[in-house]
Amino acid sequence: MKAFLKKIFFLEIVLLPCILLTAQVRIHYVPDASGKLLRKNNTVQFLNSFKILSAAKVSSMANMADKVMDIICQSARLNTPVGYNAKVNVGASDIGLKEKEPRLKIYCYLRYLVTDSRYTGIKESMDGADLYLNINAFGFFHQMGNYWQTCDKLKFPLFFEEPPLTDSTDDYIEFQYKGDPLRIVMAGTKPLLVPLTRKELIQFLIVSQEDAVKNDNDAVKSTLEGKEIIKKMMVSENESDKAYAASSLKRMDYNIEQFQKNRMRSEEEIADCKALLNSISPQDASAPARLDYNKKSTLGAMASLDRLVPVGRREGTLLVKLNPAFYNHSPNAPVAQMIILYYAWAKAGFAKAPDYLQQAILDVFNHIDYHQLKKSMQ
Repeated sequence: MKAFLKKIFFLEIVLLPCILLTAQVRIHYVPDASGKLLRKNNTVQFLNSFKILSAAKVSSMANMADKVMDIICQSARLNTPVGYNAKVNVGASDIGLKEKEPRLKIYCYLRYLVTDSRYTGIKESMDGADLYLNINAFGFFHQMGNYWQTCDKLKFPLFFEEPPLTDSTDDYIEFQYKGDPLRIVMAGTKPLLVPLTRKELIQFLIVSQEDAVKNDNDAVKSTLEGKEIIKKMMVSENESDKAYAASSLKRMDYNIEQFQKNRMRSEEEIADCKALLNSISPQDASAPARLDYNKKSTLGAMASLDRLVPVGRREGTLLVKLNPAFYNHSPNAPVAQMIILYYAWAKAGFAKAPDYLQQAILDVFNHIDYHQLKKSMQ
């Protein structure tokens, strides 16, 4: 016990200077200090360093990115920053640039100017607020809505509930994503999202039930294999173990029976869906799929059929998908055709009571020239 207390005493002696040093550190914001704007100007060289895009695509992407950075830097909050430093630059990855719709990111970082008792003069803090502009970030939608996991598992084209717009102009659309506004600027006139058709929803249900049949078949097969293994082991077991094995076999028989019932139900549902597809008119098949989520259903996995709103009615929730014809892949089309903007912060909820730096990033987000952003992609 004495030895333990001695170790604790020496540990306190060792840590005391560190504790005192930490306690003496004083960091204060300097909201009236003149800040700096730092902008990267090597976009062409940066994109060429990946050796992925053709010279024409590099030129198109770099030209757009430089225009976007010009627009950001023209903001009054950035070209004369006070109380913080501003940094604007581009970022990319091999994976993003290799996409059929090459991806690029433009970052705008704001960092507090502070005094730190450990140093002399004014320093730049590690924390602040950020604005992100993601170019061609179609992957942003890959986890939206209630169906993305099943779509991903089944390799079925993604669809999701239509996000309600909170703002919309000729230059952008806005909706809430995880509690904060997200704005999308599109180069062309084609809609980014289009309705999922009733036919496509029924096809999704067929594919999902076909997968359920496969899973039940696999379960029956593995259970039967397990039964054979247990039967072989029972030959050399004592009576007590044989009794336990017999009860296990009985449970396995019950499970097999349930798997087979599930399979039969899924097969019936597949047949019903296929019959429905054959019976509906082309007009109804191509009509938008709307679901009434408030309607109770006893159909389980097929509840969507119960909740389908009658054709022509506009209540319920519209299911949508990314427009497969949105991106123009023709040789003369610009590489950048969509910009997604959103801001980020260190502490949740700062938008409700922002400080001077956080307000600055909100002002850039709200008052950036969205019309010029749209033109930058043309």
